Amino acid sequence: MRTASLNYTSNHKEKARRRRLMDLVDKRSDYSPSCGDDEAVNCHYQALLVAMTIQSFIQKIHYYGFPRLNHKMLKLNLELCIVPLDSLRPTMLSPRTSIMTVGTNGGPPGTLALLIDFVFFDSTVSYASAGRVWFWKVFLVLTLFTCELVAAVAGSMADNLLASCISEVITQAGADVTNYARTKVNLSQSMEKNYEKLKNEAVKLQALRYDYEKEVQKHQMKKTTTSSFDVWLRSVNKTLENAKILEDRYQDDQKLSYRFIHLKRRSNYSGKLEKICEEIQKLVEEGKFLGGFLVDKPIEPVLKLNAPQIKAFPSLQRPLEQVLELLRNDKLKGIGIWGTLGVGKTTIMKNLNNHEEIAKMFDIVIWANVCSERSEEKLQEDISWRLKLKSEDVVHRKDVARTISEELKGKKYLLLLDEVMDSIELENIGIADNNNGSKVVFTTEFRHVCTSLADRLIEVRPLSPNEAWMMFQQMVSDVIDLPDIEPIARLVAKECARLPLLIKTIAGSFKSKDSVSEWRKGLKDLQKWPEIEIPGLTELHSFLKFCYDQLKDDQKRKCFLYGALYPAESKIYTDYLLECWAAEGLVGGTNERRRFQDARDEGYDTLKHLTNVSLLEKGERMIYVSMNNSIRQVALYISSQDPDCKFFTGMSEDSSDFLEENDWQQSKRIAMIDKKLRDLPDSPDCSTLLSLLLQRNPNLTEIPQSFFEHMKTLLVLDLYGTGIESLPSSLAKLKCLKGLYLNNCIHLTVLPPEVGELFRLEVLDTRGCRICFIPFHIQKLVNLRCLRVSYYKSSNPNGCHDMDIDCNVIPFLAKLEELMIDVRSYDHWCKDVADIMSQVATLKNLTTLRICFPKSEVLKTFMQHSPSWKDRQQLTSFRFFVGCRNRKRPQILEYFKYKIDRYLGYCQGNHGDNSIICDLLPETDALELVEHKDITSLLDFVNVASFNRIRGCLIEKCNKMTTIADGDMVEGGIILPKLEQLHLTNLQSLQTVFRGTLSTESLSKLHTIVVSSCPMLRKLFSHGVIQQLSKLQKLVIQNCIEMEKLIDEQVSTVFPTLETLILIEMPKLRTLSVDMSLTWPSLKELQVYKCPELKSLSFDKDNVAKLKSIETEKVWWEALYWPENGVKEQLQLICNLR
Repeated sequence: MRTASLNYTSNHKEKARRRRLMDLVDKRSDYSPSCGDDEAVNCHYQALLVAMTIQSFIQKIHYYGFPRLNHKMLKLNLELCIVPLDSLRPTMLSPRTSIMTVGTNGGPPGTLALLIDFVFFDSTVSYASAGRVWFWKVFLVLTLFTCELVAAVAGSMADNLLASCISEVITQAGADVTNYARTKVNLSQSMEKNYEKLKNEAVKLQALRYDYEKEVQKHQMKKTTTSSFDVWLRSVNKTLENAKILEDRYQDDQKLSYRFIHLKRRSNYSGKLEKICEEIQKLVEEGKFLGGFLVDKPIEPVLKLNAPQIKAFPSLQRPLEQVLELLRNDKLKGIGIWGTLGVGKTTIMKNLNNHEEIAKMFDIVIWANVCSERSEEKLQEDISWRLKLKSEDVVHRKDVARTISEELKGKKYLLLLDEVMDSIELENIGIADNNNGSKVVFTTEFRHVCTSLADRLIEVRPLSPNEAWMMFQQMVSDVIDLPDIEPIARLVAKECARLPLLIKTIAGSFKSKDSVSEWRKGLKDLQKWPEIEIPGLTELHSFLKFCYDQLKDDQKRKCFLYGALYPAESKIYTDYLLECWAAEGLVGGTNERRRFQDARDEGYDTLKHLTNVSLLEKGERMIYVSMNNSIRQVALYISSQDPDCKFFTGMSEDSSDFLEENDWQQSKRIAMIDKKLRDLPDSPDCSTLLSLLLQRNPNLTEIPQSFFEHMKTLLVLDLYGTGIESLPSSLAKLKCLKGLYLNNCIHLTVLPPEVGELFRLEVLDTRGCRICFIPFHIQKLVNLRCLRVSYYKSSNPNGCHDMDIDCNVIPFLAKLEELMIDVRSYDHWCKDVADIMSQVATLKNLTTLRICFPKSEVLKTFMQHSPSWKDRQQLTSFRFFVGCRNRKRPQILEYFKYKIDRYLGYCQGNHGDNSIICDLLPETDALELVEHKDITSLLDFVNVASFNRIRGCLIEKCNKMTTIADGDMVEGGIILPKLEQLHLTNLQSLQTVFRGTLSTESLSKLHTIVVSSCPMLRKLFSHGVIQQLSKLQKLVIQNCIEMEKLIDEQVSTVFPTLETLILIEMPKLRTLSVDMSLTWPSLKELQVYKCPELKSLSFDKDNVAKLKSIETEKVWWEALYWPENGVKEQLQLICNLR
């Protein structure tokens, strides 16, 4: 019952309290007319809420009771004597004190009375401030009252000393609360002051930061900030950011009525303002940086350069990747990038400098430009600047070099030298080899520079025609699609000689032309360069003129200018060009007793020099050279200025420009190659003409009878590929002629007797004509050094005039050094070859012989009787075809990057011939063994040492061969120590390529193996052979239907240098290796086609780290099994799926 009564009473009184509170709220309107201060009313109202809350709390203590509490305290009834707001106006307050009384109804007066001394009021306090202060007075009184009440309750419980201690602690807590409240009041009052202070301090800090930032910007190229400054600046930025947040908050609060800004919020906000001010003042003090805050910038590992993208141009991207690959080789120090001016070497170097892998490989990359005008001192200055070395005060170069060397000591550096014109002694500059993987990469137009600086050389060739056109299109993309411009644009692009520098320069001048007429005029001007100056091409002209002047030797200069007679970019065959030079006396001298081979050797040396200085471009294996269009135009311009080198070549390859009479009279050399000529003048006056080149004009069918009448000085006449049917009688007037080229004149059936009058003729080429062989009157050509003829007999008696061969002509050609007989009628040749070769064997000066021997017996006879063959040092070049009916250009020679001079093709042989072949093999560099009837391995030739010279070997259709060589059959012998290329095709019985135990020197240079269509091949190598193939770079296996495993033995590393692996049409191939952990350390390219049973590649992220390309079928790739190691996703990026 008591509990229910208490609940009822409590609820009743709570309702009464709420009603009273609502009455007070209603009475607020009574205060408003008199005070007019909503803020004061709000403060008063909130004070009432606090008071009534505490009163309710005391009542609950009374009703629930404490047994030991004083009776008077139980009846305590707190009432707050509310002072009217008017009485709180500042004018009515005492300057020093104000009394607020808290008493009890029924208790002794003053039971709880507090006298608060308010010292912060004066007559200047605003009315609103007074209201706020009054509220805080009430809050303080109630706080102290609560603490006293709690202390009283605790005191009533204190029967012992412990209770007394608790009472004292609580009393002290009350005092602490009082101090806290006073602090809050002070903070609240100083909010506006702290805000203004914050603004002022923030302005000071911002100004200091701004000054420092200006100083940093001023010295940003050379200086950087200290770490302490960076930390300070971060703190400044964060502090100012926090200050800005507080300022924004203050501004937002100013927009609200003060009735919504409570004490706690004001005091907390003011406290934050005060704290930020302290932080700002501290930062200003810390920001004085008496020791300075700027220091010299540290050396950046790489300074990025502005470089065009080259990924779309393989001719540029490929050399870049080759350089990167070489840089990974710690054994190499110097790498040379070589090519003609404008070919893109600098672009490649800039892309190398910027490549992300470079920054990971080297501590520092140093770029320096070197050219003819710059000295080694200037190069030292550039390197010193890059290393931030102060070398201005250093007098001696050796001291600078020492400083550079000390700075680079212990650093792995990459030195990039652009435009090196001559050899440089790097040690004199301070670039010493510190044996830590540092490298030097340089570009040059001169190959001889590379010999002293480079361990490896990379040649940069001009762009392909498609690449050149694509690059040109990109640069004139704004106008290329305008009507009728593209055809002219293609001609303009062709004039750029596929050189990126020219494409960029010329495209830059043409992209502003937006009409066909402008493009046509521009093209004509371009074709006249350098006679007409073209903006941007001055550098190219100056460089080419410099290269020309550097030749110094007048003969070499003329050799270079001679190359301009041929169409730009056309193949100029090396042997032919050297013969023309020799004919004009440009190499080898003019002494008739000189050896033709000596002249050829000297000419080859000159040719090599011209290619090394980028005036001529070297073709594959140096079989031919070419001259790009820009260099050719400069050469023609130079020749036009020299009366002794006056040329006439026509305007373009497909024009039919005809020479005027004046041109014939003044020209020293005339080249009308591929000009669609039909007619020639009857008897032009050519008293000074030295060379007349009319080749590849099939429509030229007739030469006037008196055409050569006035060409008594002519030395070279080239009629190759013309449609002539006969030669004029005036040919006899060419008494000085040394070179006559009639090859591929397919309608020419006879050599006139006048040919016999050409006493000084040294070179005669009639291959491809329908002339039977060697006419009788050729015997008069006693100075002939080089003879190239075809053996041709027609089944039609009227098809060849000289049906009967007189072999006795050959011995009269005693000075003959080079003989090539191209057999076109094999059956007839088999009848005549013995007699012909018996005469050839009498020639004592042969150095070069290319001929077909239908039977080995004929070869044996020649070898036994030829003094030239017996003198092995004399016959330095031969190409023998033994038993080869359908002779074609040797395929094995195409695989080499250099020229092979000693070749043997051996077809349809048997055991009886082997001894003869064994005598020839020791002198042979390349061997093609085709359709041998009995041979089971190369060791069947008895003497394995016979193969020690062989560099390339092709074996085809030898159906009894089971293996190439068996090491167990050669005790301690070396097998094929110099072999580089091995090609096996259609060997029906081949079971394994090599077997048995091989000596360490065997196969030590083999880098390419190609196996095709060997149906019985099951095992590529027997155990132990793989370890011998340490140089193997390319392995191709195709259409070997029985092979199941590529590698059938446990080895940790296979083919350490293998870069290319190609597997095609291997229906039973199941695995690459029985050892799934096998590594392929150098593999870059993988091709797999039609290998359905190959279900996995056993690759992971580490064992094929250098793999760059995979070509295969999409269906096969998707069906492969992959372990859960992410390798498929990694390799997918380099796949080319079909």
